[in-house]
Amino acid sequence: MYETIFLVSLPILVIGFVWVTYNGLVTLRMRVKEAWSDIDVQLKKRYDLLPDLIETVRKATKVDEDILTRVTELRTKAMEDASKGLDPKARGQIESQISNAISGLRVQVEAYPELKSHTELNNLMDKVTEIEEKIAYSRRFYNGNVMSYNTKIKVFPNVLIANTLGFNEEIFFEAEESEKADIKVKF
Repeated sequence: MYETIFLVSLPILVIGFVWVTYNGLVTLRMRVKEAWSDIDVQLKKRYDLLPDLIETVRKATKVDEDILTRVTELRTKAMEDASKGLDPKARGQIESQISNAISGLRVQVEAYPELKSHTELNNLMDKVTEIEEKIAYSRRFYNGNVMSYNTKIKVFPNVLIANTLGFNEEIFFEAEESEKADIKVKF
């Protein structure tokens, strides 16, 4: 009698465990995708703001034209890469370059004291700063979800189910070495 109950309940328990584990993995994978989408939203806001910023800076002062050209080129490349659906590592490289270029632009603008009274430029710089902070938060949120997901697919016994059902490790959105370096500005 107990043997029969055991033989009947064991497959039910195994199926239940696989079911719960699978649903948990799917939920975490969807959170990673949602977090990546949040990064895309913030990047789109930045892409939309950059042409206004560049034009306003051009009108307001004679900053290094190379920086403005570089920001424009990087924005175009980033938008092309976004439409191709590149992975976080590839997207992270170009986004890091844009952040560096914007930082260089910010430093150059701050070097001109007469610009402190330029309201439009100050408003745009504030918006850029706000968007950069939101991008940083979105990256942290994405990486937190990636860590949870990657941990879940690697712990035993989940690893057996994850490997069998094709759950693959996600890539962290990491800062490039150039993004960690000091900003060098030429005057």
